[in-house]
Amino acid sequence: MRNAIVLTLLLLALAVLCPGAAHAERIALLISSDDAPYKEAVAGFNEYVSKQGLQISYELIGLGGDPSRAGGAIQKIKSGRFDLILALGSLATEAVALEISDTPIVAGLVLRPESLKKGANLTGVSLEFPLELQFSWIQKVVPQARTIGVMYSPEENKKKIEAAAKVAQKMGLKLEALEVRTLQEVPDVLERLTKRAQVLWGVPDTIALSMQMAKPILLFSLQNSIPLVAPSSMWVKAGALYSLDCDYKDVGTQCGAMAVKVLKGASPGTLPPESHRTVSYSLNMNTARMMKLAIPDDLVRGAKQTF
Repeated sequence: MRNAIVLTLLLLALAVLCPGAAHAERIALLISSDDAPYKEAVAGFNEYVSKQGLQISYELIGLGGDPSRAGGAIQKIKSGRFDLILALGSLATEAVALEISDTPIVAGLVLRPESLKKGANLTGVSLEFPLELQFSWIQKVVPQARTIGVMYSPEENKKKIEAAAKVAQKMGLKLEALEVRTLQEVPDVLERLTKRAQVLWGVPDTIALSMQMAKPILLFSLQNSIPLVAPSSMWVKAGALYSLDCDYKDVGTQCGAMAVKVLKGASPGTLPPESHRTVSYSLNMNTARMMKLAIPDDLVRGAKQTF
């Protein structure tokens, strides 16, 4: 509730900066959650758009992380005659991409880039890092690792893993990729990776990297001294070695630049989806010491947060 109030105040503050609101461009701001990254993205969007001389009015529609609220939100947007929809988060993006085809959509905080290719009226910014960048960071943080282990659900990540295997090979690395189809398979697959992998790459996956399996995955990593490269700082705080993160405010700024182009007449279909452009990272130095890993001083100093 507190974050929702803060988001509303941000929008009200922007409205004060745009005195001609009666003739303003109308934006529906559909937010998957009230968590801090969404607040930061809204702030970045507002900051950019407010400097462009456009008159903007907003309507904030929050889903609170609840998919059952998407239907009502879509109906509200359809009846609102908006000039543009800013959808933040995968839940919000999937909802509008499926149901709305006649209003331009700019999306941000989207986990999977393919979600931004579902309509000619849709573009935006994904949170996924390029594979080359992810593997170059493994080489930087764990330079002795040559074999990268990864668990994945084929229904969710088969294409990504196939692409990753090719990228890894080009970079002198080997990807040891094992499928999991149920949560019950995860412990056995981890055991198979014990003698095959020198680092474990955590790919976002509702089965292979589900929160229910966080404890056994982290225990496997620590007990076998196989560093876990995690998808978020939350995992790093719990014991993973490191994670790559993005600047959520800057993602909002990227979305703002796209939105301004659309409001000035560009078709979303002419604006290719983008990856976020700012890389930050978190390190768990306790884990590094337990595994006797020497993290270079410059990497420690450059971390957004250390544990």
